Amino acid sequence: MAIKFNRVDFKYKGDDKKGYLALSNISLSIQGEGEFITLIGETGSGKTTLVQHMNALLVANSGSVDIYGIKVEKQAVKKKKIRLNPIRKKVGLVFQFPEYQLFEETVLKDITFGPKNFGVPEAEAIETAQRVIRIVGLDESYLDRSPFNLSGGEKKRVSIAGILAMEPDILILDEPTSGLDPMGRNALLKVFYDIHEKLNKTVIIITHDMNTVYEYAKRVLVMRDSYLVYDGDPVDLFTTKNIENWNLDVPDILNLMHRMEQDLGITLTSRPRSAAALTNALEEVLR
Repeated sequence: MAIKFNRVDFKYKGDDKKGYLALSNISLSIQGEGEFITLIGETGSGKTTLVQHMNALLVANSGSVDIYGIKVEKQAVKKKKIRLNPIRKKVGLVFQFPEYQLFEETVLKDITFGPKNFGVPEAEAIETAQRVIRIVGLDESYLDRSPFNLSGGEKKRVSIAGILAMEPDILILDEPTSGLDPMGRNALLKVFYDIHEKLNKTVIIITHDMNTVYEYAKRVLVMRDSYLVYDGDPVDLFTTKNIENWNLDVPDILNLMHRMEQDLGITLTSRPRSAAALTNALEEVLR
């Protein structure tokens, strides 16, 4: 396993002595390739705290996180017995707000900053930037532009390109489609799925969009009040009990299928997860 949590607890320090418990007894394993995971839960449930442990931005108060064979424990980090840069090269994290990661004069300088910081020669870093800018759906003309003059969606793509330039095995994205219109959301999700499929990377997405969860995820993690309460199949997640207990929205396609059953008497034998799959299933039933 690329990442393994072993009974991890994490508490934020507060004004009072109690603080705020964000992670409770988390045990979890993630592979370094082949996974497309969505991480969901209500605001404050511990989602962002969880992923920040995955590349050692945060360190557990108790328990440990093993990242590519490096055991990240509080005392080891405090005494500088382990190096964190190799971990952050393997596990790339894109923050919710891309402006937090964009700071250079041009897109090219922003994307090449990470590789050069890891010792990659400038010429090679530039070639990498030219390659990854295309992967995220932009052309090379963007490399000469200021990142601060881009649209919100373009900034997100550039921040993703900057992480991809460091060639991580695992790409983590915190609310990457927030603030985008449906067309922009779908285009960006296709980029993520292409990265997963064509580059064979594990992709982990924090999201509140149940349509994204249902259509794209191969595995879903649900956080609830600092606990990991579900780790499994996205289709099996949306039972009445889970929806009520964890305050989940129902994906649009499931609502549509329910209306079809109630109003039209059409019952599908399959469980389509996309609009295209639903159309195909309907054609089969109506022939």
